[in-house]
Amino acid sequence: MRRVMLCVFSLAILSGCAMQQRAESSEPAIEMYRADVSNGGPSQVSNQGLTEAPLERAELRIERSGWIRVDSKNEMQASSKLRRMAAQFDATVMSFNDHAVTFKMPSAKIETLLEVLENTEGWEIDEFDFSAWDRTGEFYSVEARIESTGAVKARLLKLLESAATMDDVLKIHSKLEAIQKELDGYNGALRDIQLRAGRVDVAILFD
Repeated sequence: MRRVMLCVFSLAILSGCAMQQRAESSEPAIEMYRADVSNGGPSQVSNQGLTEAPLERAELRIERSGWIRVDSKNEMQASSKLRRMAAQFDATVMSFNDHAVTFKMPSAKIETLLEVLENTEGWEIDEFDFSAWDRTGEFYSVEARIESTGAVKARLLKLLESAATMDDVLKIHSKLEAIQKELDGYNGALRDIQLRAGRVDVAILFD
């Protein structure tokens, strides 16, 4: 019994010493942590060199049109002169007559066009108006339809490879023709958006 008590007493002393050693060894770490916190904290150090992730901007598909009314001394001469200026605006002349010119041009060149019209001797802008249509959602919707319809077409082509009878072949061909017609329509719509995006149709009217 006495031997058992001595063992228990010895274990208690050893446990106490071990705990004291762990406490002493942890004190420097605790002091270092306290020093870090007082100087801004470890989290501040770990964030050094990190920057906020920028938001990814969606590529917009904006279609624009508008008109500009310009006061000039000679309408026919002004119309002819403006057509010769088309290259300054990367513009294509779509239509013209003795008192008006219609351009298809990059939307980014609108301000340049307005400045040239305002600064040309004998010309003065009376008024102008531009409208815009955001076709971004339509663009991505058509893209998604092209992808899903293309996947259906791929599955049909796989089925065609394993068709067992002529009747199966004809049925699959019929479905493929319908799918291809859908794809052609979607691709046409996508090309239309791409051609109009970032472009403006503008009519310059001379008075």
